[in-house]
Amino acid sequence: MCTKIPLLKNTLFTLISFSFFLIGCNNSGLDYTIETDVNPNKISPLTAMLHIKTDKPCSISVKVLGDIPVEQSSEGFNTDTKVSVLGLYPNKLNKVEVTLDYEGGQQVDIIEIQTQQVPVFFPEIRVDKLDKEQMEPGMHALDIHFANFGKFRSAPIIFDDQGNIRWYLDVSFHGAMVGPFQKIKNGNILVAGRRTIYEFDMMGKQIDKTLISNNYGIHHDVLELPNGDLLLCVGTRDAYIEKDGKTILSDSDFMIHLDRKKSKVVKKWDLAKHLDVSRDDLNFFRGGDWLHMNALEFDPRDSTIIVSGRNQGLLKVSWNDQLKWIMSPKQNWGKSGRKGKGYETKPYLLTAVNNEGTPYSKDIQTGHKSADDFDFPWGPHAPSLLPNGNIIVFDNGPFRNYNNENNYSRAVEYEVNEADKTFKQVWQYGKNRGVELFSTIVSDVDYLPKTKNILMTSGFVSPKDNHRAKVVEVSTKDNTEVFEATIFFKSTNKGSKPGWGQTDILYRSETVSYTHLRAHETSLHL
Repeated sequence: MCTKIPLLKNTLFTLISFSFFLIGCNNSGLDYTIETDVNPNKISPLTAMLHIKTDKPCSISVKVLGDIPVEQSSEGFNTDTKVSVLGLYPNKLNKVEVTLDYEGGQQVDIIEIQTQQVPVFFPEIRVDKLDKEQMEPGMHALDIHFANFGKFRSAPIIFDDQGNIRWYLDVSFHGAMVGPFQKIKNGNILVAGRRTIYEFDMMGKQIDKTLISNNYGIHHDVLELPNGDLLLCVGTRDAYIEKDGKTILSDSDFMIHLDRKKSKVVKKWDLAKHLDVSRDDLNFFRGGDWLHMNALEFDPRDSTIIVSGRNQGLLKVSWNDQLKWIMSPKQNWGKSGRKGKGYETKPYLLTAVNNEGTPYSKDIQTGHKSADDFDFPWGPHAPSLLPNGNIIVFDNGPFRNYNNENNYSRAVEYEVNEADKTFKQVWQYGKNRGVELFSTIVSDVDYLPKTKNILMTSGFVSPKDNHRAKVVEVSTKDNTEVFEATIFFKSTNKGSKPGWGQTDILYRSETVSYTHLRAHETSLHL
């Protein structure tokens, strides 16, 4: 007679982890044991690691059962294998199907894995629109940060099409905001604090930790280059500008190239060299934050870098530190340089043209008016290159036309003609939805390669009333919403004055394909 006997190693189910053994056999003669370790790395509570030993070499697949299953598999045939389990449902006794394939047979078993509820400060997620046939396949990742009395505790989240959270990473051990959450080429996760860059796998295992010089502070973006090195938005301790006759410490106005293998800064760009640091038409923070750099995009075609500065617009610089162009309203642009003694910036300003190539009127060029088919990006975030070479960017829209009357945010695509320093608007979405998608800060826009849809993220909507974020996937064929979700925040400092670290924010989001949910499996040859 053959029986399966669960052996509990730890009968106390906690948020951190638990383990148990399952011993099994069957009429075909396969003997096996399954050891389960929930949240093995202590920061990814909706994951588990299965350690499976068999008396015959097996290939193994596991599937979290439910309305939206998630499957993992091992590679090759082995007798001692570790297989990751991702996509567990929270606060549930999950049923996980384990399939053991071996020469001459197959064994299927069902194990149970208990999980705890997600933290109480996590948002409520409501799926408003779902058109599976038109959507990019996958789940929905949120680079989300929770109010913590002037700081942030960060916990990127992945949720499914029903609004169920299926994965998150608790990186609150860092003690401050870390982000943006992103998947890098090797399938791992990259997040960064002010001076620390972390790399994790999907199971929450720390793969790498890089410390940069104390002279630098990372601000808002880390970009992986084609060779695996990193471009960072940073501020420095010793950078000053002269403005209104005063010398002011500046912030977030340098880029650095970090050699990851050597943990060494090999190149630095001073953005003040190329821009007018005294221009404050859109600077609502403080004098030294004249640029507020928030995103980078590398163009491999000519090794140039597109920079987003919330307070100035978009600009493009070459790898050898030459300014190519500036995309910003043509108002109050003077000489470049930290002391305003550099070159004239006006010749580098792009001229806006319509579809016929005709420049718009002066009022539109300076930003005092918008055309029906054109506007500048105001307070922009997250520029990226499309396959056709155009630029897509999130146009936040704060103080649009230098007033507070035209409050809307949008995703917008531009085509730049570098030869004649012109650009035109090709596509937009969001303008007609007005304040419903209006986000004065943060936010994101992404191109989705399989469907060619656009994912728009308004990360800070109505902070004083029904504080929330919106994630909308749009078909560019007819500007139809094929997916939409509302993220209802539970800002934990409601009695405090709204400010950085006092209200929850969704910095960015992305669609994560099911294959990207895979973690590294380990096969032990014994």
